[in-house]
Amino acid sequence: MLFDRRLKLFSKITIVATTCLVLAAAGEAPEGTGGIMARPSDPEKAVKAEYENLKSKGTRDALELFIARHPEHPLADRAREDIKRLGK
Repeated sequence: MLFDRRLKLFSKITIVATTCLVLAAAGEAPEGTGGIMARPSDPEKAVKAEYENLKSKGTRDALELFIARHPEHPLADRAREDIKRLGK
């Protein structure tokens, strides 16, 4: 009987701890992403795919979004060049 009560208590503590960890991780997600993001298998491919997707929209706003998300990435320089071309 004592074992059963301890097991129930342990289960409740585990659930609370897990919930806290999930909520903490969700709070660390980048703003505007809607929560926890799964890591891509190859981050470089994911960034390139994002660039291609946003570039295909053909708008300054889309390219500026890419630059805001990845300001130090080499493709951000290409996005800046694309914006200059759009201005002409």
